[in-house]
Amino acid sequence: MTSRIAILLEQALQLKQQNHLSSAAMYARKVLKKEPANLIANQLVLEFAQSNNDIKSIENCTSVILQMEPDNLPALLAQLKIYELKELHFKAIALHHKLQQLLPGDYDLAYRKALSCLSAGKVLEAESALLLCGEQEQLNPFVYLNLGHVYKAKGNSTLALENYQLFIAKATKSAAVGYWSLADLKDFTFTPQLIAEMQSILPSATLSAGNKALLLFALGRAYEQSKQFDKSFKAMSEANHILAQYRPFKAEQYANLIKGFIAGLPSLPIDEQHNPDFSPIFIVGMPRSGTTLVEQILASHSKVESTDELPYLERIALEMEMNGGYVKNLANPKPQLTAKFSEQYLEQAGQYFDRTPKIFIDKNPNNFLHIALVLRLFPQAKVINVVRDPLDNAMSVFKQHFSNGHDYSYSLAGIAFYWQGYLSLMFHWHNLFAENIYHLSYEALVAEPEPQIRKLLAYCQLDFEPDCLTFYKSKRLVLTPSVSQVQQPINNKSVGSWQKYQQQLTPVLSEFSKIRIKADELLNR
Repeated sequence: MTSRIAILLEQALQLKQQNHLSSAAMYARKVLKKEPANLIANQLVLEFAQSNNDIKSIENCTSVILQMEPDNLPALLAQLKIYELKELHFKAIALHHKLQQLLPGDYDLAYRKALSCLSAGKVLEAESALLLCGEQEQLNPFVYLNLGHVYKAKGNSTLALENYQLFIAKATKSAAVGYWSLADLKDFTFTPQLIAEMQSILPSATLSAGNKALLLFALGRAYEQSKQFDKSFKAMSEANHILAQYRPFKAEQYANLIKGFIAGLPSLPIDEQHNPDFSPIFIVGMPRSGTTLVEQILASHSKVESTDELPYLERIALEMEMNGGYVKNLANPKPQLTAKFSEQYLEQAGQYFDRTPKIFIDKNPNNFLHIALVLRLFPQAKVINVVRDPLDNAMSVFKQHFSNGHDYSYSLAGIAFYWQGYLSLMFHWHNLFAENIYHLSYEALVAEPEPQIRKLLAYCQLDFEPDCLTFYKSKRLVLTPSVSQVQQPINNKSVGSWQKYQQQLTPVLSEFSKIRIKADELLNR
């Protein structure tokens, strides 16, 4: 170390001691210009970067520090925070395994690990982490909430109910989250006492907008159960109106996206597959259209594995957009880039398995936007587009609280607009890739399960297996809101469910009738 660097470091440390972290970091950066691997300077810059949420600097510093000191705790914790912010759940879980050795019995870390495990579909590992949290004296009440989610995924409604009720009792300021979780159990029925409890909380001046919306969604479900459809629709409408103020639907941006695909991709020849050993299945469509049901049916086949609603295509699309434009890159692909993204997708999806299977499912409904990308990366992929009656779907979407995305769902007009864009794009994809997309009617599936399942399996080039008919006996865990429905035999209870709200839907019936005609036309192609 030169005398100049030693002086700069001493000044930086003195400034830090005087709580002048910004100035300390400035001197530390001067050191790094001359000596990029200086441990103390990187630690000072890291500390300042964390106080300012400077992601790039945090990543740079942690990388350097951990190369020199692999067990450096502040750097490991900073790296964990980055993984959580970037939703790199599998990397976060792997890092937790190391942190558990360095900080055994840290309940906060155990809780954070549980959240990452739930996001990655590792329900049993999340359960273990949450049960560990239960040993602490001052228990974080959100442990109960997430244990409820775990038991819901495992199909144990009794334990889910118990934990949601414990959460409501112990987290009074966030009780609305617990009430909505009860409502989302589907097989749970609200008692008059619980409805009165929710009604008494609703006028509270201390209730946040988000919690008020959740409470109204829960009341909407409760009123529906007691056949008070006017009150139910009013509660749901008010809940959606609240959320729309904070997450407005960018309708013009969505419309331009659809137009861009149609205008920018008038044709799209499918190239040779870069990874012929893999034939992933992509299940797309509107949310709440039956995609989880179709996934469970296919995942019951001995040759098929499942993952989750993967965000990886969306991330690839964003990367392509930032490097010359998404549609332009699709229209004029570079073979080396296609190969890179194909490998990247397989690597990320492969985190769900010990060994990536030949056939696995990606059930992200939003991938209807990325069918051209799917077939660019995997020409042998199977794309299944699930189409449900637009009015049944609209009401199901309207009364569902989505934790993120789906900003169009806050109004029936927004849902109609989104449906129109979805159908326009699906017609375009059909014209380009007619042989590569299987359009499946939800109503036909629940009316005649066996013949429809046989056709679906034939499209996927899979032999018929009886287990696909008894998918509800599968031990596979499901984290989507449809978990209750897919744990019972196929039924048609939800067909025509919109009619309960026919009076309230009168202003939009004409619009949705036109959408239904187009949806039927797509199914009959």
